[in-house]
This record gives sequence, structure tokens and C-alpha cells, in this order.
Amino acid sequence: MIKNSAMQPRLDGKLALLYTLLVLQVLIVMIYVATTPPSELTVSTTHTSVTFVKFEKPKEPKIRQTIRKKFPIYQTINEEVVLNEIKTFTLFEVYNHTVCWKRGVDDQKMKSSEDLQKCICIHGWHGSDCGQPEVVWRAIMASKQNINLKYRKIARRIIHTFFLHEHNSAIAEVIVEELYNVVDFFVICDFSNAEDNFHHKLLKGLLQQKQKKILYINIATKMHKPSRIVSKYIWDKLKTVVRNLRDDDIYITTEPEQILNSRALMFLKVYNGWPQPIGFRLRWSVYGFFWQHPLKTTITVGACTVGLMREAYQSNSIMLEQLEGDLSERDSLGLVIGDLNHYGGWYCYLCQAPANIITSLHDKVKSKEIQIEKTIDVPFIEDLIGSGLWLDGKTNLLRVSKSRDLYFAPETILNNTWKYDWLVENFYAKLDYY
Repeated sequence: MIKNSAMQPRLDGKLALLYTLLVLQVLIVMIYVATTPPSELTVSTTHTSVTFVKFEKPKEPKIRQTIRKKFPIYQTINEEVVLNEIKTFTLFEVYNHTVCWKRGVDDQKMKSSEDLQKCICIHGWHGSDCGQPEVVWRAIMASKQNINLKYRKIARRIIHTFFLHEHNSAIAEVIVEELYNVVDFFVICDFSNAEDNFHHKLLKGLLQQKQKKILYINIATKMHKPSRIVSKYIWDKLKTVVRNLRDDDIYITTEPEQILNSRALMFLKVYNGWPQPIGFRLRWSVYGFFWQHPLKTTITVGACTVGLMREAYQSNSIMLEQLEGDLSERDSLGLVIGDLNHYGGWYCYLCQAPANIITSLHDKVKSKEIQIEKTIDVPFIEDLIGSGLWLDGKTNLLRVSKSRDLYFAPETILNNTWKYDWLVENFYAKLDYY
């Protein structure tokens, strides 16, 4: 009993010391918190987040990156550029000193053939080196000219200028997608000054991965000026932007809704010897690629060398009128690529939403380009599309099948039917045509 009584005071002393230390620690923490000035970032936060403020400061750059992703940077060309040079040997295959175009030669047959002195072409390609696509080969045969073709060591560069209005800008995306791997420089000329015009769509990220090849020019203020003045303005703008234009580069101009044949353009880049200017006979699709006009195609003067354009502008040549016109005479052209069965491209006339078609038709009626007696409204447009009728309400359009027609639509459309379904499917059809 005496031993236990002696230990009791010792235990009480230890407990008192522990409690005293605990109270002192609590007081020290309270004093520290009370005397520490609040962080600027914690003014609007709760007390539970105070201890994490210092660790969040380094994350500020990541917040700015997130903002940039939501609002893509406009990347179209707005300063001087230098066009790249491509050596053509990368586009050909050599079989025992025989040079053949990669896309046109039958590689398997060449590797198994004992005679490697001649290129063996796959279907749709012609020429001694299989470098002429069907549409070009037919054009050369039809021209009945003595054309001596030789492939170049350095490919020409293509500068492609095309126009668009507010109501028919949908095809512009298809043009860039289809020709991006062939064209070196796009000049997109917009007649619209609306808030949601094509420039606005580019700002929002349309064609964002391809904007590095795009020069956007708004020509809304020049809409009613003569085409010669508009063309000269664009040409002068182009010369100030591209630093290394060569006279043998190719300058291409097309109207809205016109898509050129990419294989034909590649041929022009790689070979010397073709006569100029080049015209393209375009398949005349209507409302979408599922309808074709039974009587119409269109020939557009699409291509000539930069040297020819420079001489034409310097001498005020009549050549400019030929380049700006909608020609139907082969005599004024060096070569016309495309015939009634094999086309140099597509003219997708009124391939737009019904509301935009109405806007387009009102403009055409106002300018007396066409005559329509009925009221132009949405039901009228939907009936034309669904029934396959031309604007006169009488001429029946030809149905085109994407599974059977070789020239149904550009490859970009065929490879992305989910994206361009409104161009390949007739959503207003009243009968099951397919």
C-alpha cells in the first residue's frame, strides 16, 4: 500500500505536464493562424482550402492552355510565305532502270515480270510510265495534238484561287479537303461580310489542321466591280504574300461550288509539255451528287502557268477575259480535261441547305440569270430536291448511284459519307430510288 501511494503523485505530475504541453501546442497553432495574412487567392474560398493555395499557383499555365483549346488560334496565312519544293523521284518507282508512276503502276506484276523495260499500268492509268490518269489520257487523245510529255525533277507548285458567297460556302471545305495533298497554296476569296461568314468559321476551328496553306481574302467591297479588277486585286495580294513564285508554277481559278479532279492536277504538277490554258469539263450535279443534269456540263478555264498570268496582266491581254469567262469552245483552250463520261471535276450546283438555296435563287432571279415563275420557298425547294426536277419544274434530273458510278463524287465525299451525308443521300426523296 505504501508503494502505490508513492507512485500516485508521479503519475499526476506526468499527466499535468502532458496536458500543459498539449495546451501550449494548441495556443501556438491558434496564434500562427491568427497572425498569418490571408492569401489573395483565398479571399473567396473556405477555410478548408487555405492549406492548398500555395500548391495551386504553378497550375496557372495549364488553365491558360485550356482556354486556348476552347478558342483555337487562327492559323491562316497573314504574312510572307515560302512555298516548298518537292522532288518528283519520290513519286516514282524504279524497276531495273524503268521509271514508273507509283500510283499508276501494277507493282505486283512488275515484280513478277521478266520484261522490266515497260511499265505495266493498273486500270485507269496510261502512258509509258503509267503517269496519265484516264481523264488526262482521253483529253490528250481527243485534242489530236502532238504532245511530248516529260516528267520534271522538281514538281510545280499549285496556287488555287476560288470564290464563295455566304449562301454557298459549304463546298469550300470539300475543296480544301479534296485537294490539300495536291495544292500548295489556297486563296479563298469571300464575297460575304456577314458576321458568321467563312472567316468566322475558320476562327472557330474549321479546317484548323489545314489553315497553314490558306490565304483568306475578303472581297465583299468589290462584289459589284468588274471581274478583271477583282482578279487583279487578288493577283497583287498573292504576289505580296508568296515570296518564291516561279513562272512555271500553276495558277488555278475556279468559281463557287467547283471541285477539280485531284489526279489531273497532280499530272500538271509533275509533267512538262502540256498546252495551256487548261480547261476542265465538270460534271453538273444538282442539289447534291445524287442528281445530275441530263443536258449540261460546264467547262471552266482552270489552270495556266504563273508566267502566262504575269504576261497577261502586264500586257492587259485578252487572255484575262478567257480566264474569267465560262467557256464552251475548245478552240480557245490548249487542252480540255474531261468528257461526257470521264470528268475533270464536279460542279455541285445549289448543293446547299434549302434556306441557302432560296437565298441563292433570289440573287439569280434578281440578276435575271434564271427565270422562275413559282414562289421560291422551302416547300418548293424540298419538292425540287425530292422529285429530282430542274428549276423550270419540268426537266427531270438523272439519278446517280454512288455504288455504280465511277465519277459519283470526289474521294473526300466517298470516304466521309457520314460527314457529308446531305450531299450523297436525298433526304427529301418521296420514293425509294435506291
